[in-house]
Amino acid sequence: MNLLDTLTLFGTVALAAPIGLLGVEFLLGGRTIAGMGFLAVAIALVAGGYFRPSLKGVLAGTVTGVATGDEHGDADEEAYKD
Repeated sequence: MNLLDTLTLFGTVALAAPIGLLGVEFLLGGRTIAGMGFLAVAIALVAGGYFRPSLKGVLAGTVTGVATGDEHGDADEEAYKD
C-alpha cells in the first residue's frame, strides 16, 4: 500500500466515522433499522475504499492479458484441451 492509498483510506475513514457513530447512537436509542442502515453505509464506505481495485492493477492485468494472448481469461482453456 503506497502513501496515496493510505491517505485515501484515511479520508474515507474520516468520512465514515461520524456516520458509524450516528448508527451506534441510533441503535442505542432504540431505532434499530436506522442504526443498522447507518452502520451498513459506514462499513460499505470503508470496505469499498480498502478493497477497491487500483487503476494501475486493472490496467496491468489488461495489458498482461493482451500481451500473453489470454484476453478472455482461463475459461477458453477448456475448449482447446485435447
